[in-house]
Amino acid sequence: MSRAIHRREFLKVSIGAGGGLLLGFRLAGTGETLAMQNGSAASFTPNAFVRIGTDERVTVIVNHSEMGQGVYTSLPMLLAEELDADWNNVAFESAPVDPKYNHPVFGMQMTGGSSSVWSGFEQFRQAGAAARAMLIAAAAQQWNVDPSKCRTDSGAVFDPSNRKLTYGQLAAAAAKL
Repeated sequence: MSRAIHRREFLKVSIGAGGGLLLGFRLAGTGETLAMQNGSAASFTPNAFVRIGTDERVTVIVNHSEMGQGVYTSLPMLLAEELDADWNNVAFESAPVDPKYNHPVFGMQMTGGSSSVWSGFEQFRQAGAAARAMLIAAAAQQWNVDPSKCRTDSGAVFDPSNRKLTYGQLAAAAAKL
């Protein structure tokens, strides 16, 4: 036997259940722990969106949630393309809650309105290009050559005579720039 549910009862139950989904909490110290891990000596973190380890791993920090729109692929691809990284060495992490990951248009950390790729397009491209420029500068400094004479390909910097340093080999030097 089924019981008819009245509109008022339905609304009470729905609001109660929905309100439970809106509750959140912060664990003390978790942000600081993550920051200490990300700033380790074994990695180069030129900006909030990319970390390059001495193990050649390029980690892209994505400030949008994956909700079926493919941001965990598209945004790392944008950054990796500008960085000239080897896609086989690229991974992603979800960004922690921090104002530096706020949406550039709406001023808060959010995902919605199909805005992830169009709003992150310039952000992620610029982050990749800036990291690439710093890696080139680090290599040029080691080789004592003009940075404009160096080129990158698949996660490595080459000088005019084709000497090669990988991004992982340059991570520590680039972190000091």
